[in-house]
Amino acid sequence: MIRLYILEDHSIIVDGLKQRFRHYRDDIFIAGWSNDPDEFIRQASEETFDIIILDLWFPDMDPVENLIKIQARFHDKPIVVLTSERSWYWIKVMMERGVKAYLLKDVGNKELRATLEKVSQGKTVFPDMLLQKGPVIDQNGIILPELILTPTELSIVMQLSQGALLKTMADQRFLTVSAIEKILRKIRKKVGVKTNPELIRILMEQKLL
Repeated sequence: MIRLYILEDHSIIVDGLKQRFRHYRDDIFIAGWSNDPDEFIRQASEETFDIIILDLWFPDMDPVENLIKIQARFHDKPIVVLTSERSWYWIKVMMERGVKAYLLKDVGNKELRATLEKVSQGKTVFPDMLLQKGPVIDQNGIILPELILTPTELSIVMQLSQGALLKTMADQRFLTVSAIEKILRKIRKKVGVKTNPELIRILMEQKLL
């Protein structure tokens, strides 16, 4: 029996997970649920569950800080992120920090069950959605860092691709134009191109825009 503890602030998602699993059929049981990671850390008993299912976003909380606190308190318990966040940046951050799987909330029942079974066996499950991207992943299943943008970098390039002026982007972020130019230079260097049009083309080809 795989016992799950769900950390999720939307009860409708929790109810949906309860409907997905029947312990007599799937050998998976939801042992607990909390909408507050701090409360979970204070009150949950590690003897009652095997795997933590963690949403990425909670009001006024940082995903990385939540993960670090949970890992410190329950260092022997594997964590599976289940979220609507599709950002390559967050996938990379969570996988590098030791989560055992990263799944989207629209994942199918078969894939979800298979992932939980592998995690319960001590395996790390690399996200299938990344493996479908081809050039962004090398043959070892590692995300290539030169094509990973932070949310701020991605936002700037996206605005640039839509024709926004540098001054407009700077004003929106309370930055100078030179600061935006510096960010774009950093992105171009990361991706390995010399011009903004080439940068936009590459990111569009990789479906990152």
